[in-house]
Amino acid sequence: MRLYCTRLPAAILLLFAGCFHIAHLAAAFSSPTSCSLSHSSRHSGREFSRDVKIIICAQNGNVDDADEDDESDGLDDLIGKKLGINIGAELPALSPEEIEDIRIQAQATLDKAVDGRLADIEKLREEMEEDLSKSRKRMETASKLNVQFEKQNLMEKIDRLSDEFLNSNADFREGTKKAAAADQLAASSGRGVDWGSWGSVGGMDVVMGPSESVLLGSVAAARRLAALEGDDDLPIVAHDNRVLVVVDEKKSKGSDRVMERLKLLMQDAFDSEIIVDTYGPTGNIPIGGNNAQTALIFASSLNDRSSLENLLGRVLKRTAPVAGSAPGMPPSHVVIVSGLGTERTNKMPYSMQNLLGGKLDKLREIEQAIISISRSRIVGKQNPLDYTIVKFGDIASSDDKDASIDIRPGDVLDGEIGPNAAANVLLQALAYQPYARNSTLCSTGSLPEGETVEWNDKFVCLSGPELLRVDVGPGISSDDAILDPKYEQISQYVQEWAATFEGDRKGTGLTTPVLVRKSRKPTSKFDGVVARSGMRILFQTTNTGDRYKSASEEKLEEKERSGGGTVKKSSKPLTTKSSKEGGVEVLVEKTTDGSIRVRARRCNLDHKTIVKEMSEGVIVKSLSRAIDAWVKAKGALS
Repeated sequence: MRLYCTRLPAAILLLFAGCFHIAHLAAAFSSPTSCSLSHSSRHSGREFSRDVKIIICAQNGNVDDADEDDESDGLDDLIGKKLGINIGAELPALSPEEIEDIRIQAQATLDKAVDGRLADIEKLREEMEEDLSKSRKRMETASKLNVQFEKQNLMEKIDRLSDEFLNSNADFREGTKKAAAADQLAASSGRGVDWGSWGSVGGMDVVMGPSESVLLGSVAAARRLAALEGDDDLPIVAHDNRVLVVVDEKKSKGSDRVMERLKLLMQDAFDSEIIVDTYGPTGNIPIGGNNAQTALIFASSLNDRSSLENLLGRVLKRTAPVAGSAPGMPPSHVVIVSGLGTERTNKMPYSMQNLLGGKLDKLREIEQAIISISRSRIVGKQNPLDYTIVKFGDIASSDDKDASIDIRPGDVLDGEIGPNAAANVLLQALAYQPYARNSTLCSTGSLPEGETVEWNDKFVCLSGPELLRVDVGPGISSDDAILDPKYEQISQYVQEWAATFEGDRKGTGLTTPVLVRKSRKPTSKFDGVVARSGMRILFQTTNTGDRYKSASEEKLEEKERSGGGTVKKSSKPLTTKSSKEGGVEVLVEKTTDGSIRVRARRCNLDHKTIVKEMSEGVIVKSLSRAIDAWVKAKGALS
């Protein structure tokens, strides 16, 4: 019950007084009675009226008269009378404004409660969505981690299997990788791609010999690969291994002794039989060279340059397939055996040899012819061709007891050569040495039968070619290839020496501007090098060589630029700038036997580059003096 009255304290006091009076009257009755409290409430709108009545009723009709007299004395007077206070009558009626205000407040309270519950529900929904999102992210993260874990396990397994496989056939890959790189480089430059392969194992060309070839691999390496693939009994398929030889033994003195020894060496070196087809220059040489892999031609057996051109025009032709067989493949490598002094006809004793009939000049023309034919091959239309020019002196009757064979690039040696030494040089040039391809070399000395030579070290001078080699003695540390104090010191010394040529050329003796850069040539087991560093001195473009223009050519170009009438074009073909200007690369190397050497070689050049011999001479001479000074200083300190 709500009371809306300004007299609320007084009403409360009256209510309490009435209740106390009623309780006092009820306690006065001695007999059990039942009291009924009748409340009549009248509610109309917001008006309240309350009447409180207390009626004493007899519950037992058979009571004594004495008791009735006693009761009538106290209660008869109360019959029909109202006891207490009518509180409802005391409360004033509510006005419509108050009723509306109460309704508005009640509605606001209800709306607030509903909004609060809705807010709680919305907050609960957001929390559930957030928990769901976090749970989903945790599941995604866990899934990714599981994927990464499984991926890592898989990659580790693959790496482990790969390492085991690579370690098991490391020797085989070392050879075949170099062969593939050589083939790719040769094919891109229009040169030969068959590097003296003599057979196949499982469809793979290899050298058929008991000793492993660094360039091409070996039968033993191929068998190891077959064992890894689970085929131990892989048959060895031998090709028709042929060498085409063109020689006139009457004109080429000593060639018979060399060829006799070369045939024996090839039979000992390779498992399969090597077929050597020998023809005279005027003989009926088969078209395509009878599918020989290599052609060996003695230049002294030919008359002149045209003889070689006619001979190669026949030998290098491809033949049509016969009875469904594959088309014939002409030789991809031509070895020319020439003589010493062809590039030194102005010096003794070669000038005297050239007086009668110009013998050395003819040999030089033949050398230039094979170089021109090799470089003029059209890529994609003609079979690529490699050449090797080997220059010997007079062929001795036999080899001396001491092994003193020497090999140098170009035409710089003098003296004779033994037949066994010459045959071994030809064998290396035919089948084993990549640096012999598209190179000119000369050789003298002797090699007794049974003697061994480190041929890779002999032929490495053809890379570049080599201009200078200085041995500076053994390294301090033979256990560690790189962490050698002596090797590090001379490497730093060469780097500082090379830096003097860059920038101002005053005092260096160079007339050509240069750039100095670090060498990027890696170490190579084939070269017998376990540590290598160096510097490259690169020549820059100048207005010399094929860029030089005469005064008349400059005037002609000036007229063409100014547009002054019709200008007659020069009949001289336009020359293009060479992409490479040449340079000198200085290498500090530690070999497999622990010794340290310094080499200077040509770099940054191709067959169009004009060699700057004067600038090369200045650099090589300066390097030789600097290394000598360093060696003497180290000797004085030690």
